[in-house]
Amino acid sequence: MTKDCSDSLEKITRAEYESAENLESLLSPRVQGPGSKEESFESPFQQHPPKIQKTFLLPEFDHPSQPRTMDLATRNIKFLWIVSTLLLLLVMPGDAGNFPTYSWRDAETQEWLVCDQCPPGTFVKHHCSYKSPTVCQPCPSLHYTQYWNYLEKCRYCNVFCGEHEEEVQACNATHNRACRCQLGYYAHADFCIEHSACPPGSGVVTLGTPNQNTQCQPCPKGTFSDNSSSTERCQPHRNCTTLGMFLNVPGTSFHDAICTRCSGFLSSTPEPGDKECEQAVIDFVAFQNISLKRLMRLQQALEAPGSWHRQWPEPESRAAVQKELLHRLTELSETQGSSGLLLQLLQALRKAKLTTLERNIQKRFFLDLKD
Repeated sequence: MTKDCSDSLEKITRAEYESAENLESLLSPRVQGPGSKEESFESPFQQHPPKIQKTFLLPEFDHPSQPRTMDLATRNIKFLWIVSTLLLLLVMPGDAGNFPTYSWRDAETQEWLVCDQCPPGTFVKHHCSYKSPTVCQPCPSLHYTQYWNYLEKCRYCNVFCGEHEEEVQACNATHNRACRCQLGYYAHADFCIEHSACPPGSGVVTLGTPNQNTQCQPCPKGTFSDNSSSTERCQPHRNCTTLGMFLNVPGTSFHDAICTRCSGFLSSTPEPGDKECEQAVIDFVAFQNISLKRLMRLQQALEAPGSWHRQWPEPESRAAVQKELLHRLTELSETQGSSGLLLQLLQALRKAKLTTLERNIQKRFFLDLKD
């Protein structure tokens, strides 16, 4: 029985080394690269001659002349003993578990040896033999090994930073070059793509990163965003009352609340120089919460004669039309003054058939203008 245990233990030891070899082959596959003429050195971890591996058989299972009459219970006991012994070997301290090793057949004796692997940043210049340990050599320039290995040549640094990428890890003896997308870009399908901008009416929830695009959401009630941005969040509407002003236009998700100190014109016929109320009328019209189609009709009606039937380009957004309308009304104010602006505005409202908005302007600013 003592001989059987010894034989089984040696076979398990061999299986352990073969498993270590298979694991290393997954972590460090063999690759091709230019050679090196640097001075080599012996593995500093080889403190003993290479071990010789021998092949042993478990007599109860493998010997061809041994009858297989073992019952199921006995087989289960043997299996549990093998597993327990293997686990014990894995946790036992000793030379075999200190550093990674691999199996190598000696060229002279043709016997299997247990050789020390080379540490990261080096490769195997000479495999161990019956009389000498593994000889390791540093990786040449632009080459690396990241793990313990028994490679005969180091890997080439084959990663190169592309368009809109920046280097975050230079090529060295233990690591390949590493790149990431530049600020304002994120990685997608092997390309660096610019972070998306949230459109007007939406704000940034999560800023874009080198690995993720900008995350947007519609502005919730009481907040707004009046431009496209990849960094700005929705902003809260201003409170006109706390500012000691009147609310002229309620805020929406596309623009802030608009305040004014003008409660209305002092007379039904506005006097020149009443710039505060004049600006209030312009804001009141330009930022009305009406459909995009109606806004465009008003914009066309305010154009010079002869431009009513011309083809207008498709607007990018509601905010773009409102800004154009604001610009046009400001131009009329500068060239025609308060009275001229209001008369032309009311005429344009009638022409565009926006009679409700016309009545609201007259009521809000106490106007009673006749054509």
